[in-house]
Amino acid sequence: MSNMSNMSNMSNMSNISNISNMLNVSFLENKPITTVDCIDNRIDILENSSYSSSESSSPSSSFLGDYNPLFTSDIFATNENNLANENRTIHSYSDRFIPNRSNMVSEFQRHSVLSVKTNLSKRKRKDSAEMSKEKREELIHKTIIQKTMFPLHKSDDELVKCIDFRSITATTTKSIFKFEKTSLHKRRLRVFDTPFRDAYSTSPFSHEVKDLMMMPCKPERIINPTPYQMLAFCNELILKDDFYLNIVDWSHSNFLSLGLENCIYLWNTGTSKMTKLCDLGSLSSVTSVKWLSQGTQLAIGTAEGNVQIWDVQKFEKIRDMECHKARVGTIAWKDNLISTGSADRYIFHRDPRIPRDITRILTGHKSEICGLKWNYEGDQLASGGNANELFIWEENKYEPFHKLDGHKAAVRALSWSPHTRNLLVSGGGHLDRQIRFWNTLDARCLSSHNVKSQVCNLQWSPNANEIVSTHGWWKNDIVVWKYPSMEKFVTLKGHTFRVLYFALSPNGEDIVTGAGGDDNTLRFWKLFNTPPKNKKKVMKFGLKLDGLIR
Repeated sequence: MSNMSNMSNMSNMSNISNISNMLNVSFLENKPITTVDCIDNRIDILENSSYSSSESSSPSSSFLGDYNPLFTSDIFATNENNLANENRTIHSYSDRFIPNRSNMVSEFQRHSVLSVKTNLSKRKRKDSAEMSKEKREELIHKTIIQKTMFPLHKSDDELVKCIDFRSITATTTKSIFKFEKTSLHKRRLRVFDTPFRDAYSTSPFSHEVKDLMMMPCKPERIINPTPYQMLAFCNELILKDDFYLNIVDWSHSNFLSLGLENCIYLWNTGTSKMTKLCDLGSLSSVTSVKWLSQGTQLAIGTAEGNVQIWDVQKFEKIRDMECHKARVGTIAWKDNLISTGSADRYIFHRDPRIPRDITRILTGHKSEICGLKWNYEGDQLASGGNANELFIWEENKYEPFHKLDGHKAAVRALSWSPHTRNLLVSGGGHLDRQIRFWNTLDARCLSSHNVKSQVCNLQWSPNANEIVSTHGWWKNDIVVWKYPSMEKFVTLKGHTFRVLYFALSPNGEDIVTGAGGDDNTLRFWKLFNTPPKNKKKVMKFGLKLDGLIR
């Protein structure tokens, strides 16, 4: 019996030694011992140890307890439940708390960084292009100084992950100490150390500040206030100073069509050469020209009310269509359909491919029609008249869809937004001097702006949300507006008479403006920059333009 008691005591002593070794290993690993760890190690001890049925009164036996199958099954059941739910949060507590204030974030630092983030988020809402170069550099300079002097430690950094940032933002705290609550699977993870941590950096600046300092600056957009090319006509070639004429247009193949008196001229913008396309005779004159959007056909409106279609590549006339009783002052293409507006107050829809070309006649205007524009979808047509009228027509309908009231003078300047559907901008004459924005679905005027000058032309940029306007009495200037703020981006001066003629280049970067009277010039301006992915290839044709402008 004494031998059996000695063997039992030795077995118990070995179990205690195993538990103490387990505790030492846990302390060396700096890992707190939890209930699950104790249960796991105790199960290992119970499985590897043999217990006698005799009772023992030694301290070791009281610590381990007597072997009981029911108690062992309870332990195994508890272990299986804990292993099945490893993600259960385990609370660990300690009797002492020594704060590490070297990595703590003070209230002053937190307020400074949060204020910087708030200011940056507010500034990002503004358009970066509206901010001047000096203000942008000042903002970057302030951001670098604040991030360097008051760095905000990342909560996932290994050195500061023990900090409870919620205690910084809380206004009141119920307890002094904050104990970390970690789950079992998070406690077992190891942090992968890299040489790119800020703790190993030899530079006084963090990686975020370095990236900010090395960030390339966006080039400032500068528009040349002078035209890069100017055509001055002689006395025989005259641009008429007539508000109801549209005799300048820019083709997709990079040719400029000019209606001067009774002749049509083609100006090659690449070679700066000009040739005569046709002569209408001494009894007629050109009142409007318009290129087919994707082709070489040119529509010409005359003072007698006729419309001619010319193939520029073959230098021959395709159709000569009649029916208007007065001059045709405006033309608009929609695919192969031509819409013409005349001083006889009618709008004709024509199809030059069929013998009876007129497909629809629109009535509603009380005076001469001086503006026509199809939207980009081709389902709505805007028409402006001399009697302060602005109509919206739907495709295949005879009655106007909406009448937009508000202008107090002739409405010639019209342009549809290529960025927002059903958004139209219109401009009034010298008695109105207003630029108005319309929602064509409900005929609602979105905004109105007094530009204090006659509005002759309006064109929305296809590359940016900006609008170009040309003006007559009394400023005779060209303005680029930012939409929707309608802030002036640049004002171009040079013309001495009303800037009645306007055309946009096929790539959307350049414009040409013209003025009659004593000015009698065409001026080319570069206003916009097209992204490389949006640049269009310009079609080239083998036209022999040998005649030079005199």
